[in-house]
Amino acid sequence: MYWPTATTRLVNTPSPLDDKPIFRVKSSRKGNFFASITENGLGVWDVRPTVLQAAVIRSPGSVERFGVNVDVYWAHDGRGIIILTNTSHLLFYQLLPSSRPSYDSPGPSTPGPGEGDVVMGWDLRSLGTAFIMGRCESLVLQPHNLLLVLQHPPSILSVPYPIPSQLLSPPGSHFPPPPLDGDSEAQVDCNIWDLQNAKDWMIPSGPSGMGIPLPQEITTFRTPGLPTLYTLLNQDGRLYVMYQAAQLAQISNSESQRSQLLNGPKYLGVKLHPPNIYTPQDVVKRTEALGLMENNIMDDSGDVEDYAEQVAVNPRFGLIAVGLASGKINIISLPPYPAQPRLSHTLDLRMSANLHSSPGGVTSLAWTSDGYCLAAGYEKGWAAWSMGGRLGGWGVNDEDALDDGDDHGQRAVGVVDVFWVPGNLELFLLRPGLKHGPQIEVVSFVKSATTSQQSPDNTRYAFLQMDDRVLVYRGADQPDMSVINPESDVWQSIKIPAAYIATNWPLRYASISSDGKLIAVAGRKGLTHYSASSGRWKLFPDERQEREFTVRGGLLWFHHVLIAAVDVEKTHQIRLYSRDLDLTEILHTQTLPSPVLVMTLLDNSLLVYTADNNLYHFLILPTQTSIKLHLCGSISFRGIVQVPNRVRGMSWMIPLAQKNLGDPVDDLIVATIIFLVDGKLVLLRPRRAKTDEVRYDMQILADRIEVYWTHLHGVATLENSLWGYDGQNMRIWLDALTIEATRVNSTSDSYEEVEESVKLRLDFYPLSILMDKAIIIGVDPDSSLRLPWPIYKISTSTHLFLPQFLRYHLFSSPPSLLNALILARHYDSLVYFAHSLEILLHSVLEDEISKPGMTSSLPSTTSVGNNNDVDHEKNGINRGCNEGDNIISLDSLPPSPKPPSSPSESVSLLSAVIQFLDHFDSSLDVIVGCARKTEIDRWNLLFNLVGSPRDLFEICLKENKLRTAASYLLVLHGMLDEGVEQEGGKMDVEDTIRLLKQAIKSKEYHLCKELLRFLHSIDESGSSLRSAIDQVGILPTSSDNDNDDDQQDQQHQHENDIDNDNTPMISQEARIVNPNPPTPSITLSTSQDNGQPPISSPVLLNSERMYKTPPSPTALERFEDHSGDV
Repeated sequence: MYWPTATTRLVNTPSPLDDKPIFRVKSSRKGNFFASITENGLGVWDVRPTVLQAAVIRSPGSVERFGVNVDVYWAHDGRGIIILTNTSHLLFYQLLPSSRPSYDSPGPSTPGPGEGDVVMGWDLRSLGTAFIMGRCESLVLQPHNLLLVLQHPPSILSVPYPIPSQLLSPPGSHFPPPPLDGDSEAQVDCNIWDLQNAKDWMIPSGPSGMGIPLPQEITTFRTPGLPTLYTLLNQDGRLYVMYQAAQLAQISNSESQRSQLLNGPKYLGVKLHPPNIYTPQDVVKRTEALGLMENNIMDDSGDVEDYAEQVAVNPRFGLIAVGLASGKINIISLPPYPAQPRLSHTLDLRMSANLHSSPGGVTSLAWTSDGYCLAAGYEKGWAAWSMGGRLGGWGVNDEDALDDGDDHGQRAVGVVDVFWVPGNLELFLLRPGLKHGPQIEVVSFVKSATTSQQSPDNTRYAFLQMDDRVLVYRGADQPDMSVINPESDVWQSIKIPAAYIATNWPLRYASISSDGKLIAVAGRKGLTHYSASSGRWKLFPDERQEREFTVRGGLLWFHHVLIAAVDVEKTHQIRLYSRDLDLTEILHTQTLPSPVLVMTLLDNSLLVYTADNNLYHFLILPTQTSIKLHLCGSISFRGIVQVPNRVRGMSWMIPLAQKNLGDPVDDLIVATIIFLVDGKLVLLRPRRAKTDEVRYDMQILADRIEVYWTHLHGVATLENSLWGYDGQNMRIWLDALTIEATRVNSTSDSYEEVEESVKLRLDFYPLSILMDKAIIIGVDPDSSLRLPWPIYKISTSTHLFLPQFLRYHLFSSPPSLLNALILARHYDSLVYFAHSLEILLHSVLEDEISKPGMTSSLPSTTSVGNNNDVDHEKNGINRGCNEGDNIISLDSLPPSPKPPSSPSESVSLLSAVIQFLDHFDSSLDVIVGCARKTEIDRWNLLFNLVGSPRDLFEICLKENKLRTAASYLLVLHGMLDEGVEQEGGKMDVEDTIRLLKQAIKSKEYHLCKELLRFLHSIDESGSSLRSAIDQVGILPTSSDNDNDDDQQDQQHQHENDIDNDNTPMISQEARIVNPNPPTPSITLSTSQDNGQPPISSPVLLNSERMYKTPPSPTALERFEDHSGDV
């Protein structure tokens, strides 16, 4: 995923293009140039550094003769440029290198990323002008032809490219160009296709409903292994996807279908917008790989409510983004033909960013080259979305700042065009024509390293890439409390040497080792690596050696050995480098027949997936003097993976028997292979067809998965778990090896869905899973708008996942208390383990109380009568074990009974949690902590199951858990009814006095102070406080009045200190809502008040004011003599 960072960069428009506003910018196919047009001008810019290379200003005569500029298009080779005018004229230009430099060198300086090479100059040469008959609205350039969309009549004209000279009017010619209509003899190579032939799949329009709507825009995309895809946007707001019938016939396996395609219309199309809505539930769930769905266009012949205005194709994931006039963006999943497209999800910026007003219609769309991020321009700003629908950043004026008349408000409004630069770490925005200030704005981004290489090590750490550095999150090495502290933002910024990134920008791969100490990056050529121990980068000693190869396929670390997949002189190799040796020394080289697409390292097994759809398994064999790769076998996935380039991640899971007893050479034929392809998380299960043949059953677990994690060496029940993030939720399948094999639902012709074991709703984007700390680490975008320009940053967030997994085990079918205890025992040493249990209890309690009819069926108020003879066996919490005896025999535990299906089932679910908590010493703290964080009307249900709060209070006193007992005092006071308020008040005083005596004995002086404040808050007359002082016996006696003057002065000074005490008095608990008198809270803070001397003696009181007079030595002596009576 991508997030904006730092602040935006403004690009000034130099002369001669500064006279007119720029209204269109287009990036070349490779992204190293972009073109901008005004009404009469054309400019070609270099992306890095961002400088204007060449410009052409048309004469007034040319504008009058051929019309004003409307749009600009790049040729497939990145050198040809075509301008479309409002009179359907095409102006052809050629970009040629020149001997002059593009700008003067400013002198000695450190070049930035991509600025190390000498920037050569370029010139624009006019090639001629063509005229299109029938009003051309849009065109696309292909390697050898030009497709033009005509409106009169609605048709598609194909013209060879480069256009023959006889069809052009030379520059400076006074003769008009010949019309291009595909009919003349000179246009024998041109052909025109009437859209009337598309009536079978295009919805008619017009008053009679029989006409073809006027086409407005056409785009094209080519994916290796698939037919060319065209999108056609009509003026009626509908969008279609088209294929050439001849290309479909080439990939068809049916002879009859092939013949039908060749004898039918030239283009076949399917409607994308408005998306088809199929009401039967079984039809909605059918997948792309099975069956066809009829495209019933007769049900969609009415007017379109929300017009499609922009379209962008994501060839890496098979998605199409459709920008609508309302500001929403529909993401359409487009499987290979002939399967029908379906609506995947909808992006709504107003809802996701919580805006007060609509951002306006969508003006432009652009996917990153890796397909992980979609940039969208709106009438009032811009936004960046992840492939799965997670909002990564935005810049929208949420108010009508134009009315204020300030420049900042004007700059915040509107984006006309957007495009990504190579590396996808900068987004260019074109603002509408403003009176003052530049129109081109550049937003810098930071991205996850998994977007370029999804390997287990890259997903183990929060590892980010920027243009000139990498970021590593080091918070995982901090103490437990520092990890969950949102202010503990520990990111290490490692800057890449300028000597490498200046000439090899942009970065293509970044890899981190399993221990996080070694990092390797690769750009346009060569590679370099870094050691956190030494803090140094290692480069090639000779730059020519660095430029001899290109990394393609990824980088991996095996201990101190770097594994790199490279292309060298049209050969494909896997090289091994040592961190301790120079990069000129190659430890081992393995040659492959085709380019590497994905590499994964699991223990000492290297999995290599290549472009010819083969998977290779290598064993890494290190010795004392060398290291090499041993090929164990390979498997072809032809027929299983249709487009190898769409495979984004790969791993496997090996059965336990093979892992412990089998030969590693045979791992490939027994392993369950995991693929992330087309955004789908796929399991391939081996099935032996013959002795030497392995076939696979395919199981699609989930769609829209952006990143996934496999935990082969997880914790307890988390071992072999599979985690996937879909843009909104983290979905976890426990023990993926036990997921049932592929089954097909014959009713819906679809794969049966595999529901995840646990689903976690996250408020941030996950980057790393700290399995030993039960924490998910991620980031969320943030921005500051206090300055005239925005400042973007990312904030680190965490999620504690342990409570959800405990709940899954306790409520599974059948429930498994044993699995929950096994999992919990791995985490009970964490300082926030009790907090996890509290979250578990609170969530279950809130869920059960919110069920219909639960409120009316709550049991009566739990009795809080005095019961000093506690029957521990009848309490919900069994405290039969001694303090510290928290080790239990898991094998001796009986299985938990399945909760009954009855009206009291919710109580049984809550009872399962209570039974689980009974195995931990912190259960008393967990229960009272949960009670204090929930509404008081929930207490009846809770304490009816765990036992009377008075009994729990007595247990706390017996076990000397004084602070926990103080919390139960609050609960006891809060559960008093009006009828027993007076009697309950006496009980509160008695309980407080008993607790106060034990606190003084245990030297919990701060707790004593809070207890006395508690007494004063429940009885403002002071009688309860005086009674407690008398019973505890901490007042000075008459014999103590003969103290010397020095002691009185000391007491007087202490009075002044206490008067300045910043400790707040008894506050009311905000969450408690009860008609009874307000319940005081007891602040249990272990820290001393600021400015106060440490208290080293029992609590000091007199009858007029608390904490004024220290106890006399006689009182202390008398209290210690009777301490055994407490």
